[in-house]
Amino acid sequence: MNWSRIRDERKKKGYTLAQVAAETGYSVGYLSQLERNQKEPSLAALRKIANCLGCSEVWLIMGTEHETSLSPAPDEESTHSPGYILRRDSRVPMKLPEIDTMYSIFTPSRLPENARPRMTGLYVTIKPGCWVTEAMILHKNADESVLIMKGQLEAHIGTHVYNALEGDCLYIPKDTLHNYLNTGLEDAQCIVFFSDLIY
Repeated sequence: MNWSRIRDERKKKGYTLAQVAAETGYSVGYLSQLERNQKEPSLAALRKIANCLGCSEVWLIMGTEHETSLSPAPDEESTHSPGYILRRDSRVPMKLPEIDTMYSIFTPSRLPENARPRMTGLYVTIKPGCWVTEAMILHKNADESVLIMKGQLEAHIGTHVYNALEGDCLYIPKDTLHNYLNTGLEDAQCIVFFSDLIY
């Protein structure tokens, strides 16, 4: 995976390696190795670096080679307005380090006239016995809504635990610790929406 976006984002924000090192607790040498693709970050490291840079770990994982845009004109058979359709084969697949969960982003990064979407949609597949992420996490800038398309989950939201089945929905307010576990015997498939663009 290409981690050059860490360097690009750091420079865009005007941070030196020393400043990022001081804020994250990682050495300048380690951060430099990440930026030059000589090391792979752990998910915990990636989250700390993203927090320092004021972006999401999704943004860093995607990399510039995965940026998506919508076509400026519809296909002949399409009745959609120009630029407001993202084809199935244009979705952005994403794999987080250390987690056996697959994500596919189906929200475009750019809209006509350089507008940016104000929400993010993900298609998430969670293996049996796996959590959606490595630990309880929260999103500072976005609420999250989850529709379970297939399977069953044990959802931990704040201090509550819910057993959620196919067709059920979860709502997770911003700044709320959460995680969810696939308690079934087959892959769980979910549609997840964030109320802000997270990449």
